[in-house]
Amino acid sequence: MGEVLIKYKVMPKGPEVDLKAIAEKFAGYIPDHGRLSVSEIKPAFFGMNMLEWGVVLDDKKGGGEELENKMRETEGVSSLEVLEMGLL
Repeated sequence: MGEVLIKYKVMPKGPEVDLKAIAEKFAGYIPDHGRLSVSEIKPAFFGMNMLEWGVVLDDKKGGGEELENKMRETEGVSSLEVLEMGLL
């Protein structure tokens, strides 16, 4: 069919967590048939920041579930929420 965009909201375990380092780790998890779409640190609440991170994957080859599992298991990640998912 084409490509699918998946955008995530990533919350760290605390304000001391380096979100740039987490974003770099996530980029290493992207499968060969995917590419980074967005990686932006944004204010969340009470001095905490969040990472908005997105990837574009070939929908025929899949890989989104495996990528998401690796992201959830990354040290420093408290929660991971899908903000947006759709075909491009």
